[in-house]
Amino acid sequence: MRTSTLARNASGLALLAFFTGCSGGGSQTPGLSGLATSLGQKSASSTSHGFMNVPAGPATLIYMSSWGSASVVDVMTMNGEFVGQITNGLAVPEGLFTDASGNLWVANMNNVLVFPHGGLTATATLTDPVGNPIDVTVCPNGTAYVANFYNNSDSNVASIQIYPPGSTSPSGNLTYQNDVRNPYVTCDAAGNVFAAILAGQSIGDGRVIEFPLGQQDGAKDLGITLQDPGGIKPDNAGNLLVTDLVGNTITEYTESGAPTGKSIATGNPIQGIALSRDGKTVLGVNSNGPNEISWSFPAGKQKKVYTCCPRIGPPLQNNSGVALYPGQKGI
Repeated sequence: MRTSTLARNASGLALLAFFTGCSGGGSQTPGLSGLATSLGQKSASSTSHGFMNVPAGPATLIYMSSWGSASVVDVMTMNGEFVGQITNGLAVPEGLFTDASGNLWVANMNNVLVFPHGGLTATATLTDPVGNPIDVTVCPNGTAYVANFYNNSDSNVASIQIYPPGSTSPSGNLTYQNDVRNPYVTCDAAGNVFAAILAGQSIGDGRVIEFPLGQQDGAKDLGITLQDPGGIKPDNAGNLLVTDLVGNTITEYTESGAPTGKSIATGNPIQGIALSRDGKTVLGVNSNGPNEISWSFPAGKQKKVYTCCPRIGPPLQNNSGVALYPGQKGI
């Protein structure tokens, strides 16, 4: 899993070895058909893999990706009610994203799968000929961006693939100098893309790169130095929340890279993160889990621990990504 992308971390090395051994608000959704309209309704092509139950009344849903003895995406409510588990087609699911229609995007080993709201079978597959997808985001204009952990052609280079609305193949990519690992990517309401990268293999090599309006032109280092970069998400104030896997923190920065003074001590290395629609709760995947934790924001008080994989059982899974539906405003 993405416990750390640095070579010093055994879990990070396990993921690196695993990949090496394998072949190489109003978002639009490319190529989707037969979408479900509510939780519990499957697309016409769905099979019996996994399950999905309708929660009692309106609910904010949490998605958590896990892999190990099996590959699953768990679906829970904010109060911890376990309402679903997606398994069909998953192989080492990592980063997650939910769009405005409730479609779940899963960075899934050699592709990105898109599951309709409430569906158990993917209705779109984004191919990635460049590398292994590890995170995915969709900007408000419907363009999807997929982060490759590293490129198959050169394991010392990482990049972000660009998928225009309606396309299941990349039209190009985003790159940055000295980007050797590119585990996290996000988009803000204005369509700017941000990546948390490693510019080397040592503690302190973490950086945050901005690609204005999702374009290569104007790409810049925001001057944020991380011991080991974790998840990244915009918050409702127009700032960035960035995690550090060594510092065990989630810190808020302006989109120009200046710290705002708001920071949460997580107590554990936190990988993927998500923010509630009202901006008052942040969730993070606990690398020492397998579970995820929610905190009040910006106070940083721990609220709840969510445990993964009740239908799978031991051995424990590796957790990687988290997403919420409904997602953040404007994204």
